[in-house]
Amino acid sequence: MALSLVTAAVSAAATGTSQAAVRYNPWPQDTVYALAPDDSYVAEWMGLSSGWTVIGGPAKQVYAGSAGVFELDASGNIWMYNGTPYSWTEIGGPGAEFAEGAGHLYGLGPNDAYVAEWNGTPNSWTIIGGPAKHIYAGPDGLVATAPDGSTGDVWKYNGTPNDWTDIGGPGDDFAVGVGAVYRVGIPSAPGITGVTTVSVWTGGTTWTPIFTSGPDDTVDDLLAGYAGVYMRWASNSGGGNLEYNGTPNSWTKISDVSWGSPFPDAESRTSLYAIVTDTTLVTNIDAVDIYNGTGTSWTVIGGPADIPLAAGD
Repeated sequence: MALSLVTAAVSAAATGTSQAAVRYNPWPQDTVYALAPDDSYVAEWMGLSSGWTVIGGPAKQVYAGSAGVFELDASGNIWMYNGTPYSWTEIGGPGAEFAEGAGHLYGLGPNDAYVAEWNGTPNSWTIIGGPAKHIYAGPDGLVATAPDGSTGDVWKYNGTPNDWTDIGGPGDDFAVGVGAVYRVGIPSAPGITGVTTVSVWTGGTTWTPIFTSGPDDTVDDLLAGYAGVYMRWASNSGGGNLEYNGTPNSWTKISDVSWGSPFPDAESRTSLYAIVTDTTLVTNIDAVDIYNGTGTSWTVIGGPADIPLAAGD
C-alpha cells in the first residue's frame, strides 16, 4: 500500500473506533489559509493587524479546521502542520480526496476504493467505509456519495468503521453544516435547463426544500458550517451569492456573481472568506476578502492566491 492514502493501514478490529483521535486546535478553526498564486508556498492569515505569515513551501492543496492544518505535496502525500513555520510531518500517502470536519481528517483512497480516517498519529489510518465517489465533512460529521454505477445516494458516517446510513438520493453538491446536511439537487432537465432544488437534511430520510431555482439558472458552490450556509445562484435576472437565513426560501444576497465581486470560497468557525477574480482575466485572483457580516460589505485581507482557500470548523 505504499502508493495509497493509508501508508500504514490498520483494521477496525485492531483500533476500534477512532473517535479518540479528535484534536482541538482553537486557532486553525478561526482563520484562513491560502496557497501562493503559483503554489510555491502556504500562508496563514494572522488577523487584520498582523497580515499573513508564510508557514510552508510548495503545496498542491491545503486543508484546515479543528483537526489541524494539512497540505498535499507534489506527489499527493498529506502533511500536518506542527504550528511552527516550515515544520510539517508527513502523515499519509496519496488519496483521491481529503475532507476535514468535527475534529477529524478523512480521506478517499486512490481510485475511490475506500474511505479512511486519520487516527491522529503519522501514517496511522483506519478504513471506515468502502468505495465512494466524493466525501464531504463539516461540524455534523462526514457524508459520502455512492460510487459511479450505483444509485448515487448520500450516506452518513455514524462514527464506527463500516457503520453508515443512507440518508437520501443523489445530488450535484453537498455541504455538512451544524446539525444538518445540505444538498444541491440534480436539475430536473438535461444540461443546464431545468429547475434545481436546494434542500436540507436534519434526520431520518426526509429532505426539506429551502430554495428552488428557475429554468436555466445554475446553483453551485455550496458552503456550510458554523459561520452560516452559502451558495452561488446564477440567473438570467442576475442572481447572486446568497446566505441562508434559516427559514426555507429566505436568502440574503451578500455579493454579485459578476467577475470582480467576492466569490465565497471557504468558511472558518467564525468567518466567511472569498476570492475576488480579475474582471478581464478570470484565471487571475486579485484579492482574498473577509465578509463583514451584513449586506454586501467585504474587507480585503490579502493579495493574489490560488484556489481553493482553506478554512474549517
